[in-house]
Amino acid sequence: MKRKIIAVALFVVMGLTGWYFLYHDDAAAQAGAQAQVRVERMDIEDVVTALGKLEPANYVDVGAQISGQLLKLHVELGSVVNRGDLLAEIDPRTHETRIEADRANLAQLEAAQAERRANLLQAERNWKRDAELLRQKATSQLNAQSSETEYKVAQAQVQAIEAQIQQARASLATDELNLSYCRIYAPISGTVVSLPVKEGQTINSSQTAPTLMRVADLEVMTVWASVSEADINKLDPGMDVYFTTIGDTATRYYAKLDKVHPSYVEENDVILYDVVFNVENPNHVFLPAMNTQVFFVLAQAEDTLGLPLDALPDNLRSAGEAVLGVLNPDGREEQRAVTFGVRTRTAVQVLDGLEEGEIVLAAFESSGAGQAANGAGRAVNSARRMMGGSSLGRI
Repeated sequence: MKRKIIAVALFVVMGLTGWYFLYHDDAAAQAGAQAQVRVERMDIEDVVTALGKLEPANYVDVGAQISGQLLKLHVELGSVVNRGDLLAEIDPRTHETRIEADRANLAQLEAAQAERRANLLQAERNWKRDAELLRQKATSQLNAQSSETEYKVAQAQVQAIEAQIQQARASLATDELNLSYCRIYAPISGTVVSLPVKEGQTINSSQTAPTLMRVADLEVMTVWASVSEADINKLDPGMDVYFTTIGDTATRYYAKLDKVHPSYVEENDVILYDVVFNVENPNHVFLPAMNTQVFFVLAQAEDTLGLPLDALPDNLRSAGEAVLGVLNPDGREEQRAVTFGVRTRTAVQVLDGLEEGEIVLAAFESSGAGQAANGAGRAVNSARRMMGGSSLGRI
C-alpha cells in the first residue's frame, strides 16, 4: 500500500515536472528573443543635468540718493538707453531753496569777515602804537597790555568767522550736489528691465536708497545653475556645457563652464551649489529670469557604434571590456571580446569587437531554461526522498 501511494506521488511530481519544462522552455525562448540587441550607430553623451536661470551678466540697480517727489520719468519698461542718458527727475525745489539760503548765509558771513578783518587791522595799529609809547615811557604798562589783548581777540574773531565761512561753503557744496542728484542718469548702456516706480511717487532715501529701476546689458547673459553635491565634483571650469529653455527645448545653446562657486542652498535636505557660465545674446533671445535645463558634458561620442547598457551583465556595466554572445551569419552564438568607451545610464559606446548591425545576446538570455532545469532537478530529488532513496526502476 505504501509503495502504491509513493508511486502515485511520483507520478504527480513527474507530471508537474513536465509542465514546468514546457512552460519555462517557452518563457526561456521568449526571454532569449527579447534579449537580442542590434549594434547601431548613435550619439552618446555622459552628462550632468541641472536646472538653471538666466540673468544679465552686467546690470545696475539705479537708485535715488535724495528724497523728494518723482517729477518726471524719461524711460519706460523695455527702453534702450545709453550711458549718460537722462532717466528721471526728482522735484528740485526743496534743494534749490536750501541753496539760496546757503548762499545768503555765506554772503552774510563774508560781510562779517570783512568787518572783523577791519577791526583786526585797527587793533594791530593800536597795539603797535602803545608798544612804542611804552618803550618811550609815554604810556602805562596797563594800556599797552590792553591793546595787545584786543589785538589777539580780533585775530581769534577773524579765525572764527573764517571757519564759519568754510562750513557754509561746505553746506552749499553739499546742497548743490544734492540738487544734481535730482537728475538721474544711466550708469551703463542697456535696457530698462525693471521699473517699480511711477511719476508723482514720493521717494524717501532716509533709510535706504530706493531702487527706481534696473538697467541691464542684455548682450551677454549669465546662466546660474544649481548642481547637487553628488555631481559637483565632476565639474571643472572650461568643460563643455549646453542648455535649453522652457520655451524652446529643441534648440541647444553651447558655452563653456566659467566658475563653480562655494555658495550653496539647501532644499529638501539636498545641498545645491551655484555654477555659472556666460552666453552671448546678440538678438536678445534670452530674457532675465528665464528657466533653463543645463547639461554639463562629461564625455561624448557622436555617430558611434553603441549598445543599450542593459545588454551587459550587471557586474560588467562599468568595465572597459567584456565577452559577449554574438549571433554569427549562420544564426549560431559565438563568444566575442568587446571593448567599450563612453557610457551613460542607458547606453554604452562600442570601440572594438562588434560591427554595425550585428546581434548581441544579453547575458541573461538562457536564465529561464536554467531555472527550469534546476526546478526539475529539485522535483525529482524530492520524489526520490519520498521513496526512501528508490530509483524509478524499482517502482
